[in-house]
Amino acid sequence: MKYVVLYWGVMVIGYFFGSKFRNIKEKFFWVSILQMIFISVLVFLMGLRMGCNDEVIANIGSIGLEALFITVVLMAGSVIAISVTRRFFNMDKYALNKIDILEHGKYDNYDNKEETGEEKTGSNLITYLIIVFVILGVFCGYFFIDKIFGDLTYFNEITGELMVIGLALMLHVIGFDMGLSGTVVKNFSKVGIKVIAFPIAVLVGTTAAALLLALILPLGVKESLAIAYGFGWYTFAPVAIANQGYVIASAISFMHNVIRELGGVILAPMLAKKIGYIEVASLPGVAGMDILIPIIEKATRQDIIVYSFAIGTMESLLVPLLVPLVIGL
Repeated sequence: MKYVVLYWGVMVIGYFFGSKFRNIKEKFFWVSILQMIFISVLVFLMGLRMGCNDEVIANIGSIGLEALFITVVLMAGSVIAISVTRRFFNMDKYALNKIDILEHGKYDNYDNKEETGEEKTGSNLITYLIIVFVILGVFCGYFFIDKIFGDLTYFNEITGELMVIGLALMLHVIGFDMGLSGTVVKNFSKVGIKVIAFPIAVLVGTTAAALLLALILPLGVKESLAIAYGFGWYTFAPVAIANQGYVIASAISFMHNVIRELGGVILAPMLAKKIGYIEVASLPGVAGMDILIPIIEKATRQDIIVYSFAIGTMESLLVPLLVPLVIGL
């Protein structure tokens, strides 16, 4: 919870300062470049931590394939649940209410609008940067980190602190950018009760997908549910499952959660305009409330991070409750 307060605190402060420069916002063109730098550094650090982790490397095999299949099914469950909920609220895949579109005419033919060359280039650049820096991070982590640091506990502590600092600075910049545009308050008021409905939909979709997995894979219902309720939190869920003696389920959980976070980082920019803006906010799990916020914002619009943060926050609150609960039954 302290990180929720920190991240949103620095974002609000950034918004406050950005709003003071709204009349000269064209002079702050470099803000988007700064966001790209932060994204690249953070995903590189994430790659470093995965590359030097023996559990990640050792389990890239049959368990990895099983974890990949689980990730795909759970992501699909979340996406389907959100799509159903979005249609219930009469929203298109860009998270726009079609009644409002017709009344105001602001987004006429939005569904049929082609991306400009600049928009395509920007989206592709984000994807390429993420893939390159994650792969580079994993490579460096695997081959060099243990030789440089030796004690990986110390390395993980340092990088963990750096990621918190980097996220705080990046979210401050994002808040500043939102302050420059001055649309965030309007966006929050427009979302309304829907911001609660989508996290609930993710929970329902995830539960249904987990029960389906229990029928397909050689996993018990409680193992399947415990893995699903990890929501990408690979530092908590696998440990909680292992503590109950489920070694294989713990290994699968670890790989699934790593794949889910990494998959969300890579897939969000690629699939936003194909499957839906709110849908991609559910892909990474708990990372949607921190490291994925700038990626979601770049791939969609500023107001979509409201949904992303709501989904990620609900998941981060549920993981410590649901995982020990279901695995201990």
